[in-house]
Amino acid sequence: MRMWLKTRRAPVLAAALAAYAALTAAVGDTLVDLPSLGSDAARPLVLFAPLLACTGLALSLSSSLPAAEASGSRPVARFDQALILATVLASVAVAYTVSVLLDAGSANTAGRNTAFLAGLMLCVRRMAGHEVAAITPVAWVITMMLIGNSGGDGRPHPWTVVLMPPDHVPAALAATVILALGTASAPAAPVLRDAR
Repeated sequence: MRMWLKTRRAPVLAAALAAYAALTAAVGDTLVDLPSLGSDAARPLVLFAPLLACTGLALSLSSSLPAAEASGSRPVARFDQALILATVLASVAVAYTVSVLLDAGSANTAGRNTAFLAGLMLCVRRMAGHEVAAITPVAWVITMMLIGNSGGDGRPHPWTVVLMPPDHVPAALAATVILALGTASAPAAPVLRDAR
């Protein structure tokens, strides 16, 4: 277990989660005007906090030693799945705590968005490898900011997930389903082998 934690760079992931918590608490409900093709709606700055947690998780999971882990007797795949769920649960707990303590409703979306983006990253990791997966959350957030409400009425489309308000039940369900799919696919080797 100690070797697995060292290999998975647990201190780096812990630092990423601390940065996520700090950013979520610092920005709360702060809105900023960001470029968009659909409207001039301001976006919550907390939209970027999940990228810290997802980047830390991507870095942690990409530090595997496939040959050693395949020949070992420890259930490394289960450890990785537990790490994924612990990271997401910690991010949800932080977002909820910030939301309650600072009365910042938008901060609560950070947990849901972390679950969605982490699941999306893991699904892409299965199909395209670690390198592509690491940039997927960033690409999703930027793309949704640009085209997420291209209808012109200022409201985001439901399929964006990350732009939806904290109480949007379909977005929470989508995040849960994507996280479950991503976590289930985590032990499998990528379809396309990583270039190393």
